[in-house]
Amino acid sequence: MRKFFALLLSLGLLFGAASNVRAQQNLASADLYPADASAFPTVSAFLDVFDTNGIFVSGLKPEAVSVIEDSQQLPVDSLIEIAVPLQLAVAVNQGPPLDARDSTTNTSRFQRISQILVQWAQSRPADLPDDYSLVSQAGPVINHASAADFVVGLNTFQPDFRAATPNLQSLAIALDTVSAQTTRLGVKRAILFITPHTDDINIASSLEPYVQRAIENDIRIFVWFVDLETTFTTTSAAAFNNLAIQTGGSMFKFSGLERFPDPESYFAALRRVYALSYTSRLKAAGEHSLIVKVILPAGQLTSAEQKFVMDIQPPNPFPVTTSLQITRRAPEDDPFNTEVLLPAVQEVEIIVEFPDGHPRPLTRTTLYVDGTIMDENTVEPFNLFTWNLAAYTSTGEHQIMVEAVDTLGLSKASMPVPVVVTVVQPPKGISALLARYRTPITFGAIILAGLVLFAILISGRFRMPSIRAAQEARRAEIDPLTQPIRALNPMPSLVEEKNKKRRTTPKKTVTVSKSNGDAMASFIRINGDGVPAVAAPIQLFEKEITFGTDPVQCTQILDDSSIAPMHARLRQTEDGGFLLLDNGSIAGTWVNYEPIPREGYRLMHGDMVNFGQLSYRFTLRVPPVNQKPKITVYSIEE
Repeated sequence: MRKFFALLLSLGLLFGAASNVRAQQNLASADLYPADASAFPTVSAFLDVFDTNGIFVSGLKPEAVSVIEDSQQLPVDSLIEIAVPLQLAVAVNQGPPLDARDSTTNTSRFQRISQILVQWAQSRPADLPDDYSLVSQAGPVINHASAADFVVGLNTFQPDFRAATPNLQSLAIALDTVSAQTTRLGVKRAILFITPHTDDINIASSLEPYVQRAIENDIRIFVWFVDLETTFTTTSAAAFNNLAIQTGGSMFKFSGLERFPDPESYFAALRRVYALSYTSRLKAAGEHSLIVKVILPAGQLTSAEQKFVMDIQPPNPFPVTTSLQITRRAPEDDPFNTEVLLPAVQEVEIIVEFPDGHPRPLTRTTLYVDGTIMDENTVEPFNLFTWNLAAYTSTGEHQIMVEAVDTLGLSKASMPVPVVVTVVQPPKGISALLARYRTPITFGAIILAGLVLFAILISGRFRMPSIRAAQEARRAEIDPLTQPIRALNPMPSLVEEKNKKRRTTPKKTVTVSKSNGDAMASFIRINGDGVPAVAAPIQLFEKEITFGTDPVQCTQILDDSSIAPMHARLRQTEDGGFLLLDNGSIAGTWVNYEPIPREGYRLMHGDMVNFGQLSYRFTLRVPPVNQKPKITVYSIEE
């Protein structure tokens, strides 16, 4: 009698707990999966929304969902409902009741269950490949298999049910199987537990750890209780029903006469998930929180808080100068022009890097010269500036600096880069004036000479008498009787000596040197943080340059412990390119953080070059022009 009253008390407690759990399960929920910030500032995540009956809420619109990022509420950019596969483990708790047979067909209860599961698995679409597992007390029968392999496993699974004693071992193995990390975010996990009753009077307390583990891992457990109808009110039946309700599942009792439910009615609500994305407003690195709010007709749902870590750094701009010296002079076709000096403008190209690995659109880039804004871009292209040189009429050194601002409002300015502007003034004075206006002066002289000649001809007839007098005077001078007698040179030796000195004195010569001009390319030294170092660039004039620490073998000395005596060679090809070769150095020669091949590497404008630990950026004096694609439209005549 005492045992009978204890049994009644146990049943009352179990059914009371089941009622409380059922009331808790009737609460709607919004479950947020871990956020994915790899495409920052776009952050994406998966979201489950269930109503009070545990049914997935379908058809939500983006305006019904918002995110709270570090206490700041933001709208979602997209909300897409997608189908996902299911991860299912069928756990068979072997016992004699599963081998009970129908008297007319001689089919066991488990064989009928297998037929139901096989038909269901074969009806699943191929585009949603479910993950199936089959386990028993003896261990896994098949793990994480396809539908076809699952069907084969069910058909070949024929244990000795009558020799087995029901226990919870198959449930423990099933929890281990599906608790492993899913292959895809958003995939739901479930267990179909096929079991008869057990004689364990402590079954309720024995199941408690399994319930907690299933809740923590968000695993839903559905129970098919297969036994005599008289066992439907036993302690174990109540305990298994409580297990299903607490984990979000349900229990079906089968005594041999009932109609089995369609398994898909259990799992249809687990095959949908929402994929949402939003634009983050984070501006600082570190750990951040994310909460999702969902507005339903029945009220508002709030998900649990998710944490994620972000590395956020401002953009890093730096100028790519083709030359650290600009020479302004008069035009070649007008070398004496004192009002026009060329070039009048200088284009400055920049490169913007994102150290945090999350490239973002830019909203502004600014060029500063000596601390003054010289040019600014608020629309594309952001990487090109025009520097007005009209105000520079004397030689001097100037500091150029660039700043970049991204869509998050983060900004950073580069280190100042010195650029020397050399101004070559044209010649001045009378000689420069005559040289500049040589053509008009020549034409003016010709016209003036013509006018003078014309005036002489016009006035000639008025001067005929004076001309005859002049002719008479010349005849008198030629006449030997009237010619004057010239005095002899008293000191001929002095005259001869002076003429001799004139003949023997050499003339002085003047040698004029020519400058080499700007190099076709150069290496600009880069610091460890990616900005140009305050050091003179390596100008590339020669057809071949050798780099190393040995001054005898090398034309360009690199002073660093990582540099070999004969480290690398740079050759200029016939088409004007530059081929970089490593000379078998230990530290190696790298381009864009990759070792150059044995046959060498053809350098491109803007390449990052490392000689051992020394970093340089390769720049061309005339950067290549990006060719726009040419689109040709052809019409098709019918």
